[in-house]
Amino acid sequence: MKADLEWFRTFKAVYEAGTMSDAAKELQISQPSVSLHLNSLETYTGYSLFERNTRKMKPTVHAKHLYHKISEPLLKLAEVENSFRKKSGTEKRPTFYIGIFPGLFRQLFVPSLNKLNCDIVILLDDNEGLHQLLEKGSADLIVSDKDMSNRTTSYHLLGTSHLSLIAGSKTDLSGLESIHQDNKKEKKRWLEEQIWYSSVYSTALTEFWKLNFGKEPDFVPNYIIPDMYSILCCLKNETGLAVLPDSLCKEAIEAGEVKVIQDGYAQLENTLYVGQRKNTLAIDKYQQIKELMMNEFIKTHS
Repeated sequence: MKADLEWFRTFKAVYEAGTMSDAAKELQISQPSVSLHLNSLETYTGYSLFERNTRKMKPTVHAKHLYHKISEPLLKLAEVENSFRKKSGTEKRPTFYIGIFPGLFRQLFVPSLNKLNCDIVILLDDNEGLHQLLEKGSADLIVSDKDMSNRTTSYHLLGTSHLSLIAGSKTDLSGLESIHQDNKKEKKRWLEEQIWYSSVYSTALTEFWKLNFGKEPDFVPNYIIPDMYSILCCLKNETGLAVLPDSLCKEAIEAGEVKVIQDGYAQLENTLYVGQRKNTLAIDKYQQIKELMMNEFIKTHS
């Protein structure tokens, strides 16, 4: 188990504020996140750090010792952070950590990121990693294709994305077109012989294969690269296949740089959700960020 720097920041804030609610306000995170950080730190150190009651958090002997060890280094770190922070005014801007798939960041945030009156840190990961970030309190919001609502987190529908089988414009499809539409075995064999692109963060190829052939693919893609937008760039005016969102490929299809293979394949759908921790103190800002994502999603998927 590795320690997280945010656990120590939270511990320092609780020690100095005396209550978890005041520490949450100071850190601009939710009270459940404060509790989660403290519990994680106590598990890591093996000691109880506070005697909890309804009014105050009374530090234990171990807490006092830890505080004296970390308070000065954390102050110095804060000074370094402030010296590198680009100032845009005298008022402190809140910082939000948002977990998302790499390709979705470009679609949902790049066009309107500077409209948010807050600092944003983007965390890129796959589904499992994103859920863990939210559960640990390391992310304020995540975008995921699974609704994992529980006692401490809630998920809200963002929208549904459609994905299709996409080919680079130089891909020779004559072999596929010569196969009868109902001959799935031969079409599957032809597809397996092609050059394939996939993303380390996406299961689109696997899900497409299961939907159309009832099993996972028996081959490993030739190129596994960071995100779907990079895959699209590789396919433009070249050869190869990939399963990509229609919204991402719209302009490239219209320009003739890639083409959609519509030979009787079932289209893959991917439903997306925005996850957040419950009982957050920054509900208005969370709502603003979610509305921005929703507006950009509608623009790119209409």
